[in-house]
Amino acid sequence: MSDGNPRVGPVRSWVVRSMRTFGNELELYIAAAGRENEMHRTDLAGLSMVMDEESQGHPVTPGRLSSSLQLSAPATSAMLDRLERLGHVRRTPHATDRRSVVVEITDHAREVGGAMFGRMAQHLGPVLAAYDDDQLALIAEFLDRASEATRAAREETPPADPLTP
Repeated sequence: MSDGNPRVGPVRSWVVRSMRTFGNELELYIAAAGRENEMHRTDLAGLSMVMDEESQGHPVTPGRLSSSLQLSAPATSAMLDRLERLGHVRRTPHATDRRSVVVEITDHAREVGGAMFGRMAQHLGPVLAAYDDDQLALIAEFLDRASEATRAAREETPPADPLTP
């Protein structure tokens, strides 16, 4: 029987509930930070993906961005146009495929992103400081594996019907 304490009950349920709560809070923060910077949620997802892929040395094409974000080609173009207009990305010719372009993050986007997520980092700093490196490594491993499991579950869902609003 539960007395309202979120820690009562199976630990696995507590973990899943905590992940769901964190996911919701993260989405709400990203939405608020996006509004503050006049950016759509999709814009932020696109920037994040390009930034992550660039940091691993992987060039990002509009087609790859479209596929990863599950956007149509016109929606991806509109997003890239907005991001380019705001000075967050640039499109440059692909090094080996003359028919394609590569999307790159600008220094301006890094500055804006640093400011947007610096606020969250200030609040997370003391939380992270409460754990030693071994504990943090375990948490990071868990989150990586949970992300992989969530991605696998998402990939099992039926694709969106483009005719359904």
